[in-house]
Amino acid sequence: MDALIMAGGKGTRLKENVEKPILNICKKPMIDYVIDSLLNSKIEKIYVAVSIHTPKTKEYLEKKYRLDRNYNQKIDIICTSGTNYVDDLNECMEFFKEPFLILSSDIPTIKPKVINSIIQDYLFVNNSCNRIESFCVVTKDDDYVGTPSINMGGYVPLGINILTPKHGEQTEILHVIKDIIVNVNTLSDKKLVETLINKVIE
Repeated sequence: MDALIMAGGKGTRLKENVEKPILNICKKPMIDYVIDSLLNSKIEKIYVAVSIHTPKTKEYLEKKYRLDRNYNQKIDIICTSGTNYVDDLNECMEFFKEPFLILSSDIPTIKPKVINSIIQDYLFVNNSCNRIESFCVVTKDDDYVGTPSINMGGYVPLGINILTPKHGEQTEILHVIKDIIVNVNTLSDKKLVETLINKVIE
């Protein structure tokens, strides 16, 4: 399975003078945490969707990954219009022929084992019933430790989905996990994930 990281949003809620994907978390660009976890998971190829709103992110990715022989066959960059999340996602669909994992670039606490577990759970459910179009990873709002921007009837979406490469609405199944994954939407979220990451390092 391939993966797509969405890294083309404006990130206005963060109110920092830096593009959100390359905001430093413990002195490391946030998107690198997501990429590192994908590289150490069962994901085969990684695509990163950037836009006119994230030119410095594109430049950073090109210098660090596209010019490095160790990564340039594993990681590719897709330039989208930056119109909105849905339109940008639809622009990326042509790069995929099979269901793919999609993640936001602002979840630095994601771990390889969680990615592998999500893929495994998706494959199990997909083989057990009719073909799934959209597998939306959520957690119960009581278990979410950050500042949720969306609440779906008591569940918080974590910015992780497995989608079928087709345009238009897709039938969605919610998949609940308990792993600590925080979307960095505010400065308080940033401080929280830095605390969580430092605890792991210690």
